[in-house]
Amino acid sequence: MKNVLLIGSELGKGGAERSISLLSYYLEQYGYNVTLCILSGTDREKFYKTCKNVVFIDPPEYSGVVGKIKAWRYRIKRLKQLKKENKIDISISFLEGPDYVNVLTKGKEKVVLSIRGSKMHDKVISGAMGTIRKKILIPRLYGRADEIVCVTNALADELHQHFGIIRERLTTIYNFYETQDIINKSNELLTDDEQKIFTKPVIITSGRLHVAKEQDKLISILQKVKSNIDARVVILGDGELKQPFIDLCHQLGLKACDWQSGDRNDADVYLMGFQHNAFKFYNHSKLFALTSSWEGFPNVLAEALICGIPVVSTDCPTGPREILNIPNLPAEPINYHINTPVGTLLPMVNVLTEETQKLWVDSITGWLQKPTPDNSEFQKLIQRFTLDAMLQQWVKVIEE
Repeated sequence: MKNVLLIGSELGKGGAERSISLLSYYLEQYGYNVTLCILSGTDREKFYKTCKNVVFIDPPEYSGVVGKIKAWRYRIKRLKQLKKENKIDISISFLEGPDYVNVLTKGKEKVVLSIRGSKMHDKVISGAMGTIRKKILIPRLYGRADEIVCVTNALADELHQHFGIIRERLTTIYNFYETQDIINKSNELLTDDEQKIFTKPVIITSGRLHVAKEQDKLISILQKVKSNIDARVVILGDGELKQPFIDLCHQLGLKACDWQSGDRNDADVYLMGFQHNAFKFYNHSKLFALTSSWEGFPNVLAEALICGIPVVSTDCPTGPREILNIPNLPAEPINYHINTPVGTLLPMVNVLTEETQKLWVDSITGWLQKPTPDNSEFQKLIQRFTLDAMLQQWVKVIEE
């Protein structure tokens, strides 16, 4: 069996970290000799299962611009050594930093990049450095990879159209999910305090409290929804925007609950922090909402469907329209709504106009009032993300 190296930036709670960790584990179970290399961060805590051999490349502590350059040179040197010592046949990297290092250390091994999110729509890629990344680093370095695996077809189109990547080098493999494990976790019991949250219909969302996720817009939408139905919003995730969200609730006349602080008071918006088992909260919620301005392949949306709850989502780049299996849409995000048997695709909310807000309020109200869709409708979608199907596609990338 071949020697496979997976390269990531860190171990953590995020979607990319989940994907690379589980891929390392299951490729090892399949019989490959797998090494997982983590390039940054000294945090050794694992949130997901991994292969047995996990290597950390921690550069010495440097400061300033010169220090950053030294740190990257250190990583490149160490990774070259690792590839040589382990006689790596194929190296697969996740996220932009590891992608650069993977390409720059290329030897005889096959180099594969796994692209997890949009480069054109990511507002963090901005300013002078953003221009350098878009105009120079991504086109030139990504173009040197043997193959690029994208998590959506839309990302493959973006890399071809905007960055000049040869179409033949682009492959799409959706994220995979441990479906039965998710279902089992969704059936775990709530604590007495947690049960009280669900005495009213709950709209749930999950993700770090970050500008990309636009959870503040969901809070604003809730205020309007409450004129129709006395519902609540539950937000799972950590981030620097927690206090601004609490302040927004107060401005809108909504009660906020900071769950991690020990606050267990009755509220309209519950800020729950990171939860090791999000699925038990999904299972008791009436509706899942994704308000992001950009994504790659939003795991939380697929996981909500696996838990059998309907979803409302922005038509953000990229992922939601492919997860909901809505074909033949224009390239630009829609400014209307599209209903499916298990959810609704809606306009972006980064600029929350009165018309857009009404579409969201009407859609959420409708889903809160109707019965949960039949399980067969969810199965039609989630069978596309099974572990076996996606693992076979990764094996094809490795073997060919």
